[in-house]
Amino acid sequence: MSRAFVKEDSDQPERLPDRPQSSLPNLMTVGGRDAMAARLTTLEQERSALLASADLAERSRLPVLERDIRYCRARLRSAQVMPAAVSPQCVVFGCEVSFVDDRDCDYRYRIVGEDEADIAAGKISWASPLARALLGKSVGDEITWTRPAGDLDIAITAISP
Repeated sequence: MSRAFVKEDSDQPERLPDRPQSSLPNLMTVGGRDAMAARLTTLEQERSALLASADLAERSRLPVLERDIRYCRARLRSAQVMPAAVSPQCVVFGCEVSFVDDRDCDYRYRIVGEDEADIAAGKISWASPLARALLGKSVGDEITWTRPAGDLDIAITAISP
């Protein structure tokens, strides 16, 4: 067999490429920063447990854990934690905004950092097209939300911290 097909450092875990990071400012809520820090702690504990394990199948997860640890550390280092909005008069980062569309459907979303976004939990990234359309607007303002499915006219009904 040719030596070209033999991995010299086969006992070392493979290093996966880093997860891509946004080029936008890394805005986070206090809760988002705390969640990211907790995630990092969990990942580091998992890595410690795997390093102590003799099970090779389990240790094969190390490259993924290492990559995710690098990502969390980098995101926490670059985080710009934004203060909570106390009583916003217009839509700002971290606030919750309610609006209605032209079909009388009600929506309510909190505008958060990119890593915090979770549409099922009612959290959208500040960099999303919807959040960008809402930012700076006030209760009663009507705007057009440009979507791939077609434009939708919406009216802001409430803003809360």
